[in-house]
Amino acid sequence: MPASTAKRRPRDEVIATVQRAVLELAERSPFTELTVEEIAHAGGISRTSFYFYFRSKRDLLLAAMDEVTEEIYQRADRLWRGEGAPEKRVQEAIEGAFGVYAKHAQLLGAAQEVAMYDEEVGRRWRETVARFVDATAAHLRRERDAGRLRPIDVDAAAESLVFMMERCQYVYLSLERRPLEDVVETLSAIWLNSLYPDGSRSVD
Repeated sequence: MPASTAKRRPRDEVIATVQRAVLELAERSPFTELTVEEIAHAGGISRTSFYFYFRSKRDLLLAAMDEVTEEIYQRADRLWRGEGAPEKRVQEAIEGAFGVYAKHAQLLGAAQEVAMYDEEVGRRWRETVARFVDATAAHLRRERDAGRLRPIDVDAAAESLVFMMERCQYVYLSLERRPLEDVVETLSAIWLNSLYPDGSRSVD
């Protein structure tokens, strides 16, 4: 699509279309190997138009990363604000969050790798992880105040559990070292047995 045509479309619509396109492309090919020309073509714009909407491929990576991690956050909210016994909420939250990660593992794995050497991507990734840590800590404080948890430092526990989850997502899903179902089952058991006196089986 020529640049002049693309510019007549609403800006938000073009950006959303390109982001969807890169998410689909990244399911088949590593993000780091995709060219701007390939991404632009898949998004229905020219290479020149791409730079009208994004300063660089890094900017697109950040935008796509934000979109996916927000979806993961919404799935994790089943733990933080859901209803039912802890084992149900933990299982549903991990299953939902890891399911989203697995779908976009190529892109998120690339983001985690780029974050190690790119200052801006690294800062955004750390902020994203911190958001999950803060929400988890707030949830654990509510559980502690309700008398459900083992005696535990909830801030340290939240940080440890979230960083464990992040690393497992990368190692097991991005690198395809373990099936999603096995990862969810193992991590659910770790969460329950490390936080609750009886693994929460009898807690409502």
